[in-house]
Amino acid sequence: MGDAADYPQYHQHVEYSDESSLNTLDVCIPHHPPADRKQLWIIFIHGGAWLDPEIDSSSFKKTQDLLLASHHAATIAGLASLNYRLSPNPSHPQHPSNPSDPARNAKHPDHINDVLAALLYLQGTYHFEDRYVLVGHSCGATLAFQVAMKRYWGSQYESTFALELNVVPPMTVVGVEGLYDLPALVKHHSGEPEYRDFVSNAFGSDERVWAAVSPTSGEYEESWPDGRLVVLAHSREDELVEWEQVDLMQRALKAQGWGGRRDERRLELIELKGKHDQVWEEGTELARAIEATLGLVEAMV
Repeated sequence: MGDAADYPQYHQHVEYSDESSLNTLDVCIPHHPPADRKQLWIIFIHGGAWLDPEIDSSSFKKTQDLLLASHHAATIAGLASLNYRLSPNPSHPQHPSNPSDPARNAKHPDHINDVLAALLYLQGTYHFEDRYVLVGHSCGATLAFQVAMKRYWGSQYESTFALELNVVPPMTVVGVEGLYDLPALVKHHSGEPEYRDFVSNAFGSDERVWAAVSPTSGEYEESWPDGRLVVLAHSREDELVEWEQVDLMQRALKAQGWGGRRDERRLELIELKGKHDQVWEEGTELARAIEATLGLVEAMV
């Protein structure tokens, strides 16, 4: 069992499936597991446009250190940061992808299937059920909401989501500098072809698919009936993802009853500071968003 001196415990590059070398996760157990069921897990999904090999699970390290030193540390049962297969990126200047590498040739639904497999592994290992906050940055926010969306993207994908039947959705989702409406994102950046390129790279060229997989299209009343809290954290200084994405997601959630009673289906907006990647590179703003979320959850339970 160990004593206080044995904690925190860190487990890096834990394999959660054998699909590829990127099917790993990092885990931190801050202290001896208590009997207090009010403690929460924090699970982080990194961004990087589904294809950047230089952004991985280690991007949560600075934020994790800040959380472990915060006054919320006692309420955290565990922290995990997920890797997942990436879409092809053969033109990357330092780490071009190889067509024979399964870790770098993912297409939807590979990314979300990996996230579901990682969650299933964590829930099976640590038995926290829905007692977790699922946090995603940029396209990681897309993936976090897709967990809550479950199979509600159109019948053509339903057969691929066997895993989601066994994954317990989170009680809270936190989107940070998130991509919530992919057609709107590409349209807003019509003069920057790289946006269409990375969306097509991950989801194909059919814009109907982009709309179906976008978090703004989620039917959360059906797919996530036990969801308690959504937090949208975004900086107006973000040079890559415009505030319009937040507005569109807020509108979609409010249309489904989020943001009403303060103890039920709560919707909160946290305005961050800094550029798109700065919020996780420095860790301070990402940690602030998570700490604020923990405070909200504590007040709700």
